[in-house]
Amino acid sequence: MTVDFKIHDSHLISIILVEAMSLLHLQTLYDGFYPFQSLQTNPKFTVNFTSNINFTSPNCLKPRWASSVSQIQPPKISATNTTAWRRAKTRRAKNQRYLPLLDSEEFNSLRSLIHQFCRAGRTREAARELQTLEEWGAVPDVVTYTVMIGSYCKDRNVDEALRLLDRMKVAPDVVTYNTLLKGLCDSGKMDKAQEMFGQMKVARSVVTYNTLLKGLCDSGKLDEALEMLDQMKVAPNVVTYNTLMTGLCDSKMLEKGLELFNQMKVAPDVVTYTTLLKGLCDSRKIDEALEVFDRMKVALNVVTYSTLLKGLCDSGKLDEALEMFDQMKVAQNVVTYNTLMTGLCDSGKMDKAQEMFGQMKVAPNVVTYTILLKGGVRLRENRTRT
Repeated sequence: MTVDFKIHDSHLISIILVEAMSLLHLQTLYDGFYPFQSLQTNPKFTVNFTSNINFTSPNCLKPRWASSVSQIQPPKISATNTTAWRRAKTRRAKNQRYLPLLDSEEFNSLRSLIHQFCRAGRTREAARELQTLEEWGAVPDVVTYTVMIGSYCKDRNVDEALRLLDRMKVAPDVVTYNTLLKGLCDSGKMDKAQEMFGQMKVARSVVTYNTLLKGLCDSGKLDEALEMLDQMKVAPNVVTYNTLMTGLCDSKMLEKGLELFNQMKVAPDVVTYTTLLKGLCDSRKIDEALEVFDRMKVALNVVTYSTLLKGLCDSGKLDEALEMFDQMKVAQNVVTYNTLMTGLCDSGKMDKAQEMFGQMKVAPNVVTYTILLKGGVRLRENRTRT
């Protein structure tokens, strides 16, 4: 088969060339190494080019990878390193496999492309470009490997992330391990996460410990999490305590949560207090929750208020909830309104709930309408029974 072209655009010619070579599973064409007008690749497949472009001039061809994203223009290939050119020509003359040498501009462009693919969630394309980078003889840096591992973990493909860790051509750093640990914990592979934690070849950071602690808490291994807290070789931070307190309170281990709160070696933040308030409210200890609320020495946020408002509503203290709502020092959000309207509807105060709905300063959502509909249905059923 013969394909004839008559083209005068160097960029278009380069795309046709590299795509043709890719289909034939041949090595990528590169600047100046193929001073030809007709390329005989196979007895059954000949590509004839007719063009006014000088194929022997530098930069007439572009790397295949750069055309993967339309917004990124292919970088020019530098031919300033004459020693590299001579070495490459010698390898070509000896029919050895040719690996194009990347300059810093080309390397950074391809590295940036990999990062962009990962940020866009296009892991497969990022992996292809990483393979291209490695095949061209370049060594990706640890940041690129870590970004790639993180993209695999976001896709819940931790097995591929582990394989990439094993074939890394540079030593992984603590961020690499932290990224993979999070992926393993999020995937529920705690045994593998703990195994990797024990085999780490770099110093662990507080983020490392926090990541594994969260995984242990999420999997219900609270005793192991508390034991790890005592064995930490770095100082715990407020995130460490918040993670443990959340696990304890969610598991109805409020007493241990309070004990941990009193033993904190760092100042609690608003997340700490909110977690504790939620634990107290869920345990119907609303009076103790109000005491903690009054002692808070940090700036409150809308989540803190919403948590306590729910506790007041669940305890039947609607008047106190409404009073607190009016005295809020931060702007209410739709969750705040939904919390109060739920309490009002559950208490049969549909008129008050509808009044609050009409006074909302934020846009209602589907939960808001569902609350009012359920409240109306419940009120109608009660009237029918009576």
